[in-house]
Amino acid sequence: MPAADLRRAGIAAFPGFRLHSVARTRSTQDLVRAGARAGAAEGYCCVAAEQTAGRGRLGRQWIAPAGTSLLMSLLLRRPPRVAQAVPLAAGLAVTGAVEEVAGVRCLLKWPNDVLAGGGKLAGILAEAESGDAVVLGVGINLTVPGFPAGVAGVSLHTLCAGPVAREALLAAFLRHLAGRLDQVEAGGLAAIRDDWTRVAAGLGEPVRAVIGSRTVVGTALGIDGDGALLVASGGGTVRLVAGEVHLTGE
Repeated sequence: MPAADLRRAGIAAFPGFRLHSVARTRSTQDLVRAGARAGAAEGYCCVAAEQTAGRGRLGRQWIAPAGTSLLMSLLLRRPPRVAQAVPLAAGLAVTGAVEEVAGVRCLLKWPNDVLAGGGKLAGILAEAESGDAVVLGVGINLTVPGFPAGVAGVSLHTLCAGPVAREALLAAFLRHLAGRLDQVEAGGLAAIRDDWTRVAAGLGEPVRAVIGSRTVVGTALGIDGDGALLVASGGGTVRLVAGEVHLTGE
């Protein structure tokens, strides 16, 4: 996809879209956070071919060989009722974009993992910044040749017939994300909950959730109106707003 086409797609999705592309950086999140503090408009987007200190949730690193992943961060400026739904909306946007561009069906593991072909294809990180800003980071494995021992990752090139252009995938992601956020603006998180549930991994199955020093074991039921995971455990229902969830069989 030519750069001009990507720019038009980005502006159609987010009128303030501005693409900052770098070959190498510590973290696209840090670049967009700096942009947010400097007053950048919603739609400021940073894409990197390589990250040397990329991060995921819970302080984990997100590192991949140069040029093998779509590594991007996007500045959003939304009211709190919409901002809380950004991780779930972004997950749906990734699944929609991957299916549109690559023909690969994905599942979503609460709260931020995108699964396909039995492994983790993508990760999502949403970080609040000053004021109404949310910095949304997405990493999608495109042509990663292999993963470290103990990492159940998967690369898109092993799941589809032909190569996937990161520019086309980014354009599709931006379009799907804008549509999902419009749904939340109009109807709250409830407007996307059914769609999220349809592609959720592990609902109705045993799970183990680790929240700090506490472990909850039970059955994943779904999400509530605020996006919290509901787990049937010990004769009651536990509401999880954060934590590390392990599905049976992982």
